[in-house]
Amino acid sequence: MNQMIMSDKIRLVYLDEEESWQSQAHSVLKNDFQLHIPQYMPHNIEDIWQDVCKFDTQAVLIDYRLNDTGKVSYTGDDVIRELHRHNKHLPMFIITSYEDNALIECKEAQIIRGKELFTDAKQYEKLKSIITANVNNYNSRKASAENAIKKFQDKISKGENLTNEESVTKFEAELYLSELDLNNSVRSDLITSKSNDTLEELLKVAQSIVDLHKK
Repeated sequence: MNQMIMSDKIRLVYLDEEESWQSQAHSVLKNDFQLHIPQYMPHNIEDIWQDVCKFDTQAVLIDYRLNDTGKVSYTGDDVIRELHRHNKHLPMFIITSYEDNALIECKEAQIIRGKELFTDAKQYEKLKSIITANVNNYNSRKASAENAIKKFQDKISKGENLTNEESVTKFEAELYLSELDLNNSVRSDLITSKSNDTLEELLKVAQSIVDLHKK
């Protein structure tokens, strides 16, 4: 059986251009995560997503100054921005020796941590908790959205009408799931789904979302 399927550890990708940091990260992270550390960063930032997909990644830890060695032209923040083009909610975190700079300059990262966590046990435990909490939340939100859509589709298949609030919930769940896979045709399916088969109904649902968030 494939080891990836057997393991219940979080699948974590660590991205860093420097071999010494790759080695240190491996020694610290390997016991708590199912870890993937690419030896080389691709020249084209667009190619990173394929590597992330192949590993079925649940979280990404990225060095901020990937461009320090001159081998690539992009930063960790650029990588997060690129990955967000494919999955808007994948848990991603910046790790850096230049924490103060990163806090000012990084716009995309959810969490920024200093590289001292590789040698400071308390800092590492904090990072481990943060990654675990974010991945659990990510999985929970996805499952919740999938369950909501299934429940409402079952109701529709029985010939029952959704309430206005149920239509809003279904729309938001579909929208959230579409943001987890922005390469998928689910985005167009969202516009042509059974519950939104006319422009007028889609606009009605959209207005209901606005009204609910005003309360």
